[in-house]
Amino acid sequence: MIKENVKIDTGNIVTYRRSKKTNDILYFSHANGFCGQAYTDLLNKIDNSYEVITYDMRGHGETDLIADSRKLKSWYTFRDDLEQLVKKHNEPVTLSGHSMGGTASLLLALSKPKLVKKLILIDPVILPLRYIISYKLLQIVNLAHLASPLSKNALIRRNLWNSEAEAHKYFSSKPLFKNISEKIITDYVQYGLKKNDQNKYVLKCDPRWESACFKLTSHEVWFDLKKINIPIKIILTPNSVVCNETSQKRIKKLNPQTEICFIDETSHMLPLEKTEDVASEINNFLA
Repeated sequence: MIKENVKIDTGNIVTYRRSKKTNDILYFSHANGFCGQAYTDLLNKIDNSYEVITYDMRGHGETDLIADSRKLKSWYTFRDDLEQLVKKHNEPVTLSGHSMGGTASLLLALSKPKLVKKLILIDPVILPLRYIISYKLLQIVNLAHLASPLSKNALIRRNLWNSEAEAHKYFSSKPLFKNISEKIITDYVQYGLKKNDQNKYVLKCDPRWESACFKLTSHEVWFDLKKINIPIKIILTPNSVVCNETSQKRIKKLNPQTEICFIDETSHMLPLEKTEDVASEINNFLA
């Protein structure tokens, strides 16, 4: 993929584009703690008639936007960064994303629907409103970590390896990666880690930033979902935790034309576990 530095109001976002330029553009936003090029295998399977662009979100990969974990208050930050990219184009674009990246894409479509032609969300974080209200209350009293063990775990995760090979072996042994191919783990290590001053390998996404992202969610999706009038497809793992059955039913009630499908024998990491199946669902929707 072709690497480009795109200047926005607050700095530079690093994007990665398939070589073919067309009028049909699809932006893909990655999950928290990952990076754009970790999804290369999936993105290369998307319909060749589309210009596919992924990017490193703020605080991830090689993007150099300010990422102060103490000041991150909302996923609107990621929505606004994505808006800066999308506004570079003269026509509406298709947005796709995984997990937090899917939610950021949805937030942009809700706030600026004229910028977006279609939405493809892969296990997006769309929690039931009652969960979000409880979570917001915990945030107010500085107890958000109780509702988000992922936030606490991010702070204590390992973040130093002697080599890429050692890092690859480490991630391959983790449950999160157990159904992900060696090739995709290699992409994650190659593009998600960097050398520090001691010539050791560390995560490009600072664990403090990853933790701060996990502490947040977005209730705003529920207020405008019924107003949006663009094609939406949601691709889920069975028994999704981040977009559970309660959320699915409410989505269909507010926006009946939304298409929801499931990829069997997957986890939250489905776009990295079953790239062929996920790409097939994406391509069917784009056709």
